[in-house]
Amino acid sequence: MPTTKQQKILVLFYSLSGHTADMAREVAAGALSVANTEVVIKRIPEILPDSFFGDNPNLARTRDSLHAEFAEATRDDFVEADGILLGTPTHFGSFASQVKHFIDGLTPVWLKGKLVNKPIALFCSAGSMHGGEEVTLVSLMIPLLNLGMIPVGIPYPIQSEGPDFDAGSPYGAIFVSGHGKKPNEADKKIARILGVRLASLASVLSCGCEHCGSCRIFAENLGNL
Repeated sequence: MPTTKQQKILVLFYSLSGHTADMAREVAAGALSVANTEVVIKRIPEILPDSFFGDNPNLARTRDSLHAEFAEATRDDFVEADGILLGTPTHFGSFASQVKHFIDGLTPVWLKGKLVNKPIALFCSAGSMHGGEEVTLVSLMIPLLNLGMIPVGIPYPIQSEGPDFDAGSPYGAIFVSGHGKKPNEADKKIARILGVRLASLASVLSCGCEHCGSCRIFAENLGNL
């Protein structure tokens, strides 16, 4: 009998104030609930200078706490994962420059086609409602599509009552963190749904010929259509 493949899901995030890290834990919990799934959470490297944090002691404490909890991601982590959940804060209506810096560093593996057909799902946090959350998610999809990746969203209707969708978006999971809030149960639920969807699609695309040959053929040939 063929053995079931253990898949790797990478939850990759950048967080300045800790809110995106809160969402990272939730999407990871959703992905981990999918059978035969290994999940690792890693952080995108910081590019702000130490002098910035010297002037912002609260942010320095958050940075140090996240550095102690999560290892720093590398390009190899991105390549080796069967699927990725990528999180960013909303900075001036777009995704963080730290995330852009990391994506730009993927050029060598993009040139080799190593990211083609890899599924990816997005989540973000923002300090205010209507502060650019959906624009952040959509703008982040653009370089990922250039890399040949497959974005995974949350379709209508989601798996709950309609009002719960106020916590998220068709483009990914969203958390509005203004005034020191923590994710509520609706925020967490949608984040977990996104993790389940990403891990489930990753399982289909990486299942291997011995389990579902048609899925493997789809994964190999999708870019040639």
